[in-house]
Order: sequence, then C-alpha cells, then structure tokens
Amino acid sequence: MKPWHFGVLWLVLFIVAVSTGVELLSYLSYLVLFVFIAMSILSRLTLEGLSVKRTIGQSYAHLGDTIELAYELTNDHWLGKLWLEVFEKSNWPEPLTGRVLSIGGHKTRKWKVLAKAHRRGRFRLGPIVLRSGDPFGLFATEARIPSEALLLVYPRVVQLPFWTLPGSLLEGNVLTGQRSLQSTSMVMGIREYRPGDAMNRIHWPSSVRHRRLHVKEFELDRTADLWIYLDLDGRWHHGDGEDSTEERAVTVAASVVRKALDGHRNVGLVTNGNRAEVLHPDRGTKQFGKLMQYLAEVHAGGTRSLQETLVETLPRLRRGASCLLITPSLDRAWVRPASC
Repeated sequence: MKPWHFGVLWLVLFIVAVSTGVELLSYLSYLVLFVFIAMSILSRLTLEGLSVKRTIGQSYAHLGDTIELAYELTNDHWLGKLWLEVFEKSNWPEPLTGRVLSIGGHKTRKWKVLAKAHRRGRFRLGPIVLRSGDPFGLFATEARIPSEALLLVYPRVVQLPFWTLPGSLLEGNVLTGQRSLQSTSMVMGIREYRPGDAMNRIHWPSSVRHRRLHVKEFELDRTADLWIYLDLDGRWHHGDGEDSTEERAVTVAASVVRKALDGHRNVGLVTNGNRAEVLHPDRGTKQFGKLMQYLAEVHAGGTRSLQETLVETLPRLRRGASCLLITPSLDRAWVRPASC
C-alpha cells in the first residue's frame, strides 16, 4: 500500500465518522492516523546504524573461474531491522545475487556470493545498495554504500603440451642447453667449486649438505623475441561467446604468452582491427600482467587487415625474432609479407 492510499483511507474514515457520529469510526480514523505517523518515524530508523563491507577473494580471474565475494553487514543501532534487501550495482555480465534478511540490534551478519566469470573484461563493482521500510510497506528507504572495486577477467589459459615454442638463437649464436660463465636468469645445475668461481655463485644449501663448496651453473639467456600477431580484423571474426573465433583467437594468444614467459622468452604482442597496437617484448610476471590486462579488454572490430599490419611492423622487429600469427582470415594477401 502506498502512502496516498493510506491518506485516502484516513480521510474517508474521518469524514464518515464526523458525518455519522459513530464513535467506532472515529477510533478507527485515529488508529489509522497513528499507524501512519508511527510507520513514517519507523521507516527513518530502518537504515540507521547500518554498515556493510565487501571483500573479494582475488582482484583478477580467468574466464570460467568462480570468484568469491564475502559480505559483512553490521547493525550498530539498538533497534533491530525487520527486513533488509542488500544487493550490488555493477556491470558484471549477470546480476550479482542479493540477499533479503533481518538483523538484530548490535549484531553482525555474514554471507558469501559466488560469481562465475562468463566474459572477459574490466568490471566495476559497487555501490552496495541497502533497501528497507516499515512493516506495512508505506515508506521505502534506500541507502547506497560507496564501496567501489575493480575486477579483471583475463582470457582462459590452456596447457599446450604438444606445441613447442619457435626456435631462438642464444648469446653468441649458441643453441639452448649450453652452459654460461655469466650469471643469467636460468639455473642449469650445481657443480663443485673451482678456483676462479665468483663467490656470489656459491649455492650454500648444497655446500652445507655435501660439506664442500658447490656453485650454480647457468644456461645462456634466450635473446630472440617472440612476437604474437593477433588478427582482430572484424570482417573475419564470427560467432558469439566462447565458441566465437574472437574468443578462440584470444585464448590461443593468452596460452602462448603463458608458455613463452614460463620458458623465459621475451614476448611482444601486435594486434590490428581499428589500428595497429604494439606491445613491446619483455619477460617476467610484470609482462604477463600487462599482456593479460590488454587481452582481457581487446575485441575484434575495424577493417585494418593483417597484411597492412605486417607490412608496417615487421621491419621494426629485431634480427632473429620469431613471429606467431593467430588469424581466422582466409585471405592469402598476408602470406607474402609474412614469409619475408
């Protein structure tokens, strides 16, 4: 019932009571007026002393992962709340599950919400909305808690056990597996100390265990870059969801990035579509996060062809670099510049 419905009811009762002189109707009109005023006051207290906090189990996830959101509602007021609706505003692909509950005075309620990542992208959570009102539903109250959070959904990363990275040259044109006198990022093994070995190469746990000095041997760093060309020309991509060519191409790119970085390779990324985007090669977890953030938000579109992008960017690549092309295009025009 809306407030004006209650007002019309009271006005009718009051007019009839005055015109007929029936005391029962007068008492009813006073009762209706009292309930109206009491509910108005009570509705203003329904959100007093309430606070809510939300914590996210992780700041990023991969496509298909389940994210856990934990909520904690606290009532610092002496008056209990008969009913509360708690839900969250966001641009998440699906509405996040809300909760309708009651809470006593000076009490705390906790619950969890599981949200599955069905789409790549950058999503904003918040604000958290609290809704309540009086028992008769005459007066509704609402409060928005500014609890903003950012959640990144990266592409799905799959294992590639039967695919090997393109070959690369090492320092001095030596192939993989050669030992290096220099300290690099890859430890190849442990051997006994020899005169002239640097002290910072001593592996103390092995030295203590064998009661003789042992030093670490390093493998030569791979210096050739791996460039991934991801074709996002909108004319060639079809389908929706995870079965679309766009999602498949991004998944392949993300999986190759993961495997290449795990193999201590420098990885760069080039995309086309609206325009050529170039992310220069690097290695390590920082580069992985940078490339994953980019792939989380990238989408097919535009008409810039893979051929144009190859002609523009290939001359900039360092000598000895490897290139991997990911495209659904059946156009043979990009074959010639890719083979140069």
